[in-house]
Amino acid sequence: SGINAEYGVTLSVCFVIVTLVACKPTLILKSIVVFTATKFLATFVIIGAGLYYLGKGHTEHIAVGFDNTNTDPKDWGDAWNGVIWSYLGWEEICCVASEIQNPQRNIPIIVLGSISIITALYLMTVISFHIVIPIDVMINSGAVASKFGLITMGEAGKVLLALFVVVSTLGNLQCSFITNSRYIHSGAAEGLLPTCFTLISNRFRTPLVSIFYCTLVTTVFVLIGGIDNLIGSASFTRFPFFVLCSVGVFVMRRTHPDLHRPYRVPLIFPAIFVCFGAFVFITPFLNQDWLISLVWVLVLLLGVPLYYLFIENYFNLQFPKRLDIKATSLLKRLLNCD
Repeated sequence: SGINAEYGVTLSVCFVIVTLVACKPTLILKSIVVFTATKFLATFVIIGAGLYYLGKGHTEHIAVGFDNTNTDPKDWGDAWNGVIWSYLGWEEICCVASEIQNPQRNIPIIVLGSISIITALYLMTVISFHIVIPIDVMINSGAVASKFGLITMGEAGKVLLALFVVVSTLGNLQCSFITNSRYIHSGAAEGLLPTCFTLISNRFRTPLVSIFYCTLVTTVFVLIGGIDNLIGSASFTRFPFFVLCSVGVFVMRRTHPDLHRPYRVPLIFPAIFVCFGAFVFITPFLNQDWLISLVWVLVLLLGVPLYYLFIENYFNLQFPKRLDIKATSLLKRLLNCD
C-alpha cells in the first residue's frame, strides 16, 4: 500500500504539472525561475552547515577518505550514468544556439561557466554531506538531505531540506516536460515523426499532443520501474545520441569543410567526448545487470524499423499513412488543435 501511495502521489504531481505546462506555459516559466533560485538557496544552506561543522572540528567522517572505494571499472559505467543525470541540462544550449549573439565567444563562456558553477556547488554539497554524515549511514539512507538537516538543524532542518528537494524535483520535472514535448513537436515538423505530433492548441498555443504523449510515457515508466532504474536508464538511452552528435562533427568537417560555422569547436573536445561516451555505454554490459542494458538498446533499435515503416513508408504501405491522417483528424477535433 505504501508503494501504491507513492505511485499515486508521483503521478498526481506529474498530471498537475502537465496541466500547467499545457494550459499555463507562462506561469510555468516564471515558476522555474523561482525553483532555480530555491535550488541555489538549498545548496548554500547545506554548504554553510557543512562548513560550520568542519569549523567545529568534525573531521572524523571525512578522515576515512576513499577507503573501501569500488575500483572495478565494470561498475564505473553505472556510476557515471548517475553523474550524467545530475548534469543533464548543459545540452539545452543547442535549442537556442541560433539566437545567441557572437556564438563563437558566448557559447563557450555559457557552457564552461555554467558547468563550472554547478560542478563547484555539487562538489561542495557532497563534501558537506560527508563531513556531517557517516558513509555507512549515507549509503543506507533513503533521503540523505533530510538526514543532513536532522543532524545539523533538528526536525525543522529535516523538514526544510525535504521541501527543498521536492521543489528542486518539481523544477526539473517542469523543464523536462517543456523541452521534451518541444523536441517531439520539432521532430514531427521536420517529418521525422507522425504528423499528429505537430498539432498546436488553438487556445493555449502549446503542443498538446506531444505533451500528452510525454505524460503517457512517463506514467508507464513510473509504474514499471523504480527511481534508480529510471535515472540510469534515462542517462544510458540519451547519452548515445550525444555521442553520435559528436561523431557528426567529424563527418561534417570532412564532407563539408567550407560550410559557414558560427561556432567552430576544436576537434579534441568531441574526440574526448566520443571516447568517454563509448566507455560509459559499454561498461554496463560487463556487470550483472547487462540484460537490462541490452533491453534498452533493443528499445532504441526498435525505432529504426518503425521509422522506415511509418515515416519513410519503405514498403509503400497505405495503412501507416491512413492511420496518421485519421489520428491527426481525430485529435484536432478532440483537443481543438491546428
